[in-house]
Amino acid sequence: MLEQTRALESSATIKLVTSGRKSRLPHLVEVRFVASHGGIYVIGAGPRSDWVLNALATDRVKVRVGELAIPCRAQRATLQEVESTYGLFKKKYGNGIVSRWYGGSTLCLYLEFAGRAERRGAVVGESETKSDFDAWKASGRGYYDDVAAAFDSASEEYDFTISRNFVNTWIRRRSLEILARYMKKDDVALEIGCGTGAETLQIAKSVRRVVATDISDRMVSLLTAKLRARRTANVMPLKLGAAAIAQAAPYLYGGRASLVYSLNGALNCEPELDAFASGLERILSPGGYFVCSVRNTICLSEAVLHALLLQFGKSLPRLKQPTMVSVGGMDIPSTYYRPSDFASHFKRSFELKKIIALPAILPPAYLSGHYVRLTAVHKPLEVLERAVAGLPPFNRLGDQTLFVFRRFG
Repeated sequence: MLEQTRALESSATIKLVTSGRKSRLPHLVEVRFVASHGGIYVIGAGPRSDWVLNALATDRVKVRVGELAIPCRAQRATLQEVESTYGLFKKKYGNGIVSRWYGGSTLCLYLEFAGRAERRGAVVGESETKSDFDAWKASGRGYYDDVAAAFDSASEEYDFTISRNFVNTWIRRRSLEILARYMKKDDVALEIGCGTGAETLQIAKSVRRVVATDISDRMVSLLTAKLRARRTANVMPLKLGAAAIAQAAPYLYGGRASLVYSLNGALNCEPELDAFASGLERILSPGGYFVCSVRNTICLSEAVLHALLLQFGKSLPRLKQPTMVSVGGMDIPSTYYRPSDFASHFKRSFELKKIIALPAILPPAYLSGHYVRLTAVHKPLEVLERAVAGLPPFNRLGDQTLFVFRRFG
């Protein structure tokens, strides 16, 4: 309890997790709060806010602060508590913020602690790891088990985290834009590393069928819930690792896919790339396309930005591989690739059609905060980005490299 009190005292905001009233999907928001009377008080900006309606409808909510997840019961605060909460908010945040954000709202929730807090790793940036690969290897832990556990842990906050990062959302939008060039309405598509299904749901609108695979149980469960809520019938979620991708054949029409894709570095967490390539050969139809993006060992914009910040020791952090990345509060190994090394795993049965940096000029997602502050240069840099991302040498020096392969035949 002491740790919980200290965590709340040192935090300006909490993450509040509610369940959708109809979908039952997790809904996460970051809100200001005050701790008082053995619980937490939050003020809603409006009575129609989803998180407010969710909290009141389902009663049970979860508060995340630092490395703790605290179960709570939600109820409307009394008028007396509302008045007291406004006073505490003004003391903590100042009159200006309270007036600007909450006005005269009388919608205040009391979140009563309802059980022991669970400890989990604090969700941080991908590069903010606390361990190294040699220490992880010496632990003797199973690689795939650790990867699945990390993405299970990340699943509830995954959409929230991506949506709040400008570069991540830009990469997602750009990836879908490029992939769309290779999609046909009658395609049977196979996705490697579907996560919570943000790309899946978009692609399903443009193809006949999608079999969406992921190594994480919870990611697959979240996608399944989304499909149910949206009544999407042409997607089959499947728990499956990349190296075992040939096992997806029974779920594809005729046992073959005409389009296979894997976005945002899912294959960086597959150490058996040759086994994956062999499975891909068996499951992708001759003439079909394989589109994927993986993280690169040298990122030009990363090196330049760190140099501008006089952080010269961080300019080339990816040269030693495998490296550790933080996912869902856990550190797991990941292997970044030089574009030529990655492409060599597929040369037996695939023609490399295109290499595109993703992005070439914009910084990696973990440095998005620095880029967002430079609003005056956003438009010219993004125009330049599109102009050079597919041209040598820039196309091989991005945070990620997007490859377009075509199956021989």
